[in-house]
Amino acid sequence: MALLLDDPALAQVEHYRDDPHLRAELNALTQQTYGFDFEAWYQAGFWQADNQPCSLVRDGKMLANASANLLDFTLDGQPLRCVQIGTVMTAPEAQGRGYSRYLMEVLVERWAGNCDLLYLFANSTVLDLYPRFGFRRVVEHEYYQTWSAQPRATTFHLVNLDDGDQRQRFIDAVEKSCPQARLSLMPNVPLTMFYCDGPYREAVFHSSAHEAYVVMEQDGERMVLVDVFCERELALADVLAELVTSTTREVVLGFAPLNCEGFAARVVDNDDALFVWGAAPTRVDGQVLMFPLLSHT
Repeated sequence: MALLLDDPALAQVEHYRDDPHLRAELNALTQQTYGFDFEAWYQAGFWQADNQPCSLVRDGKMLANASANLLDFTLDGQPLRCVQIGTVMTAPEAQGRGYSRYLMEVLVERWAGNCDLLYLFANSTVLDLYPRFGFRRVVEHEYYQTWSAQPRATTFHLVNLDDGDQRQRFIDAVEKSCPQARLSLMPNVPLTMFYCDGPYREAVFHSSAHEAYVVMEQDGERMVLVDVFCERELALADVLAELVTSTTREVVLGFAPLNCEGFAARVVDNDDALFVWGAAPTRVDGQVLMFPLLSHT
């Protein structure tokens, strides 16, 4: 553990996934800051070496954290090795002391020259923070279409992830899935299960007819197709017709489709702004696409 910031009691800690005390401290700070934690995900065996918290601790208490998440994507079929910085947080009593700045500088120095793309997502309260570390805003676009047709009889059924067999079949499908998006996360069971065992637990559906799984949410007149898992490219029009309801007026995709026919694109307008490190153009600059929703960390 390295001592830093002219405080002999302050230590930088990493590689502590299996340390019960430090993991509990990370969970407590994450719960306090973001309203969730990683414990169930860890206990299920999904916390792997590509999720790397970098934290500051004093006298056993975690005061700040920033995590590097190593993610492999394909963009138009070509590999894209990425590092996403996430879970940036400081305990209320430790704010204003430069802890987040220190951790960001550590991660930027470590990863900026060792990946194809270093990036993060920021909410509206910290948009002015990340440019100080060399990050710049990049606009994302989401694909959508208005919907007026009546739904077809559906072959999709809710997956019960508490059932061991159904759960394993879903995991197998994630591992075998081929890209359904221009910018596609390579099969990543741990990150997918973070979402599908958590906030999207009641949103995973399966169709034997399509040999596919989807993550989908209905929000009034809006239906969001968050992601699709299939061993072949799906015709989205056929799938959507089975997922909409009679009240659906708009369909939104949580990814940039391989085939955008029938879809329009618009600038993403939410509290999750994309920032990319470095002044030089990257492969995502100027593209009409978005990082898949299930790839955010």
